[in-house]
Amino acid sequence: MSEPIGHVPTQPGRFRLARELRGLTQTEVVARMAEPITFAALSQIESGKTRPLEGTVRQLAVALEVPNGFFSLPMPTNVDTGDVTFFRDLRATSVRDRRRASALAVVVHDLLNVIENEAILPEFDLNATAPPRDGRGSVAEQAAQWLRQSWSLGEEPISNLVREMERHGVAVVRLTMGVKEVDAFSVQFDQRPLVLLTDDKRSYVRSRFDAAHELGHLVLHRSARETSRELEQQANEFASALLLPRTVALEELPRAMDGSGWTKLAQLKRRWGISIAALLFRSKDLGLLSPIEFKNAMRYMSVRGWRKMEPGDREMGPPEVPVLMERSIRAIELNSGVSLEQLAELAMVPLEDMKEVVLASRDSRPGVDL
Repeated sequence: MSEPIGHVPTQPGRFRLARELRGLTQTEVVARMAEPITFAALSQIESGKTRPLEGTVRQLAVALEVPNGFFSLPMPTNVDTGDVTFFRDLRATSVRDRRRASALAVVVHDLLNVIENEAILPEFDLNATAPPRDGRGSVAEQAAQWLRQSWSLGEEPISNLVREMERHGVAVVRLTMGVKEVDAFSVQFDQRPLVLLTDDKRSYVRSRFDAAHELGHLVLHRSARETSRELEQQANEFASALLLPRTVALEELPRAMDGSGWTKLAQLKRRWGISIAALLFRSKDLGLLSPIEFKNAMRYMSVRGWRKMEPGDREMGPPEVPVLMERSIRAIELNSGVSLEQLAELAMVPLEDMKEVVLASRDSRPGVDL
């Protein structure tokens, strides 16, 4: 069936996606238009009850700073903004910030689809079979052990977790959200899951734990349709077990939090890339510290201001840097001369947003050649 004269083929969900990408209300969007429609008319367009005229599509593209073709792109088959997206703390994150972050994830996914047409990326190898259960330890603990075996990580510290995730086909990028309430999150797209680390908290151990947490969602919760406190707790347990294997934890974690106990935790933090706070939680979960001992240890950290910045945080340097997207774009440009600007045009996604993603995913420190 052909479109009525004056109408263009569009996807209703894309209008809402573009609005949420900009963090705007419907009223704010129409106020930006040169020839405003009513917010009720925009609501009809977003719901699919009304097909917009070509001129309206052009005006909305200008108001929302997206290419005209953006509204014609299909939505990912299993993801609508806000669905199958794991946010760490729903109470601390506003609905507007969550929707904006989810919209950014869909736009990154659009660009990755085009990149995959131009370059061969690592295959996603977290296959559909669930990690085996053997009755020892929690589901999350066993899943972390299974992943270490599957990825041949042994029981040594993981030198760069983000790089390992990318090697095994998990797309990882960083976002600069401008707010500290949005932590890392992940989206379970059909073709390739996406982990998005935020750039607003520059802590190596915090970001590394975030990456492990989101990997836990990909391993444990692929069939989940929404987040919950229980799923978040499981992802935390997975992250702790992945970063510090059970056998090592039982052997090396201190049994008492005296002076030598804190010294031991600082040493483990440096070696394994996991925060002192996370090590204390690991000790409690493994029964090495009683609930009272754990509570006293956390109170000790709070009094000294270590809940915000721990000893050794600065010395551990900046967070791990994703490289998959930037190196893919660079390889495509070297091989076929297709630039990021051209890739964004092919993907019909806003170029400036993609530039910010690529920039946030780079190591901002200057290189020194010797």
